[in-house]
Amino acid sequence: GLPYGWEKKFDDKINGFIYINHVTGETRTSPPTHGSSGTGPAPVQISAREQGSCKSGWRYAFNFCYYISAFADIQSHSGAQAACKTQGGELFWPQFVFESFFLKKTLNKVKISTHFFWTNGEKHSGKWDWGTGHPAFSNPKWSAGQPDGSGTCLAVYAHTGFLDDQPCETQYNYVCKTKP
Repeated sequence: GLPYGWEKKFDDKINGFIYINHVTGETRTSPPTHGSSGTGPAPVQISAREQGSCKSGWRYAFNFCYYISAFADIQSHSGAQAACKTQGGELFWPQFVFESFFLKKTLNKVKISTHFFWTNGEKHSGKWDWGTGHPAFSNPKWSAGQPDGSGTCLAVYAHTGFLDDQPCETQYNYVCKTKP
């Protein structure tokens, strides 16, 4: 893998791969050789205050419990959905716009290995939705230039809290959500 903070991405303009460091903002055309090995930071302990009425390993906010996958626990979209079900929740879906920004702030402290985390959002018959039983998909906060048609599953760009369409088979960290 790449050192922590780096992502390899195909760039249509140069018809080749570029490497982006989401921590420093550096972009290059050759793979980085410096930085950490990618083993990742130690897990951040969840205080009793953060856990609230949620079970161990979950954080309480906005009357919901949130589980953030471990640094090396990355899954495809369907894998993330299954992992959340196993944990007793669902893949993250925003009820409030500011939930993504709360998660962005939390992830700055927790550290995940990918620059995106999966949401429950998917495109069905040309329309985006959060899945059965969730609020209508309205007033989404998209990253600049998104959606660009690169995928039919929705991820949150962890550094900004904004949405991005991504290929469903890409492996990212994930956030689960449930009621306490």
